[in-house]
Parts: sequence; C-alpha cells; structure tokens
Amino acid sequence: MQLIQGFSLDPHPGEYDTWPETSALRFEGRPTGTQLPGYVVEAQYRCRHGFLLITSDDCPYEEANSFVLLDERFQTLASAALGAMYGSYLLHDHWPLDDDSLQLHYQMRRFYRLRVRPPQSLLRRGFELRLERDERAWVTDPRAKASVAALERSLQAQRADAIVDAVPVVNLGEGLEPPENWGRR
Repeated sequence: MQLIQGFSLDPHPGEYDTWPETSALRFEGRPTGTQLPGYVVEAQYRCRHGFLLITSDDCPYEEANSFVLLDERFQTLASAALGAMYGSYLLHDHWPLDDDSLQLHYQMRRFYRLRVRPPQSLLRRGFELRLERDERAWVTDPRAKASVAALERSLQAQRADAIVDAVPVVNLGEGLEPPENWGRR
C-alpha cells in the first residue's frame, strides 16, 4: 500500500447537527459521483485493488472511523467501521504492513489491523475489509513502539503547557477563613 493524496470530501453548509451522514467524494478536486460516510478524509492509500480511504465524522469525544475500499472508478468494493456510542476512537497513527493490510493506532496502546480480503470463493464473491484487534503490536512492532512513544511525548508536552488555576472556591459565610489566612497557624 502506498500513502497518497488527492481525495477530499465536500464540506456541508449550516450547523453540524444538520449535516447528512455522507459527503461527496472528490479526486484531485473533481467530483467522483461517490458518497462516503463522514466529513473528513483522515488517510488514503493506493493498494493493488484500488483505493483505501479512512474517514471520520470529526466529532470530538465520539471519534470513529469508516474504512472504504474503492475501485478505479471510485465505486465501493467493501466498507467497515470502528467506533462506539460515547466512545472515542481517535486515530493517532497508521502505516502499511504489506500490500493488503494497515496497522492502525488508537488511544495509548490500542492497535488494529485492517486487512483487504479479495474474493476467494463462491461463498465470498466480494471484497471484505476485516478489522482485527492487535494486542501485541506495541510490543512486537518497532513502528508501534515508536508511535506509542510519540503519543506519550505529545501528551506530556500538552500537560506541561497546561495552566491549571486551582484556587478553591469557598463560601466565607460558612465560617471559613479567607484564603489569605490559610497556612498562618
């Protein structure tokens, strides 16, 4: 798989809660006639079966991803989704593992493998996108270890930059001393 650029989704007018569930897909600025779930293209790959796109709804605290395999005419061959109501699946990083699979990094140490499975028999005539939890990726894959370390550094930097004003709020009518007298005994 090769990381590419060129795909985008049309923006929607109005308030977020009025947007439809799908967006029009563009390739190199031109309409494709295809609608995809979501509002943002998070990642896009060229693979031997066409194009693999990862999209999201760009919804804070309820992040989720849709995965769509498209053919050369931008028709959907297979799709899958990862998300949960009131859950957060914010995609931190991703990289190809081989011609048919990607590694996906979510949260601190949550990894998934996304496999493109071509038709193999009369029982499975179409393509399939199979999403599997990869419990050991962060231990066995050097790229996963590096991704975890990068996320930890990013979170530490955010914590260091955060200014917390933790002055307690008190009701002096309840007989408590004012803050300027605290610690003077």
